Order: sequence, then structure tokens, then C-alpha cells
Amino acid sequence: MGLLVDEKIIVPGPIVNLAAAGAAAAVVIYTIPVALLGAKSVKIHAVNIYNNAAGATQILIGNGVGGAFAALLPALDTFNGLNSAYGPMTDLLQAESFANITAYPVALVGVLGINIQLEIIVIG
Repeated sequence: MGLLVDEKIIVPGPIVNLAAAGAAAAVVIYTIPVALLGAKSVKIHAVNIYNNAAGATQILIGNGVGGAFAALLPALDTFNGLNSAYGPMTDLLQAESFANITAYPVALVGVLGINIQLEIIVIG
């Protein structure tokens, strides 16, 4: 279910915990439904990050895992114990994707990891 805003359908993704650092530990944070594969794409509208005391670090968002990881956005900063919201009001690039979107933190200090949620615009 999505929200219609300015003739766009904005769909919130699940809240996902990033518990390990590095591209090899990249986790799928938004799954493109099978019915949309090849027919539609998505754009990242907003990113909500809550750092569970994992130390100040950066989050990379893209497609793929490990050596096949390709960034969609520049690294996003997140700070120890704080909520970070990136969206249209913060000049977040609206990167388009045709595949599942993955993410990983560059480093983690704590064991609780980082929670992340995307808001997606369905295109096509």
C-alpha cells in the first residue's frame, strides 16, 4: 500500500537492521516485487536511519553484495544514538533502481547495529 503524493506513489519499506559492516555484509533493505521486475523501476525518495549507539559512521546504499556492490547514493552520515533523515528537503539524490536495494555501514562500534528504512517512488 502506498501514499499518493503529487501524482507519485510513495511506498515505505520495512525497517531493517544492519548488524555487520562491509560490502560483504550488505543486506537487502528494499525488495522489488516480482510482479514489477522488468516492468517498473523505483526511486529512493527518503532514507530514515537510526543509529543504535553503533558509533558515528557512514551508510552506503546501492545494488548487490560484496565485490558486485554498486552504490546508488553518496555515503550518508549517521551519528551515535541519533536519528538521521535524508529526503527531498535535504537534497537527497533520487537514484533509480531496477533491482533489490542493499545497504551496509562502513564500520560498527556497537553490537546493536543501525536501523534503516527507505521510502520509494514507483516509476512506470
